[in-house]
Amino acid sequence: MANEADNLDRAADLTRARAEAQIAAVRLQAAPEQVQNPDGTWPVTECVVCDADLGKRAELGKIRCVRCQERRERGGAQWPR
Repeated sequence: MANEADNLDRAADLTRARAEAQIAAVRLQAAPEQVQNPDGTWPVTECVVCDADLGKRAELGKIRCVRCQERRERGGAQWPR
């Protein structure tokens, strides 16, 4: 019985560790890519790939337009495993 409980504890710990790692990876992906200037402006206001206006995406700290970001995500794994 004790051995079985140890195995269940190890499995629960492994599951928790993997979930926390995946959450951290998603948070990293969603993190701002630029920091607002002290005067309230953004350093990057146009997409770094295609020069399109970022609009509200700049306020989120993003540096790519939606279209270029979607292309980037399709080019690699969207959710790290």
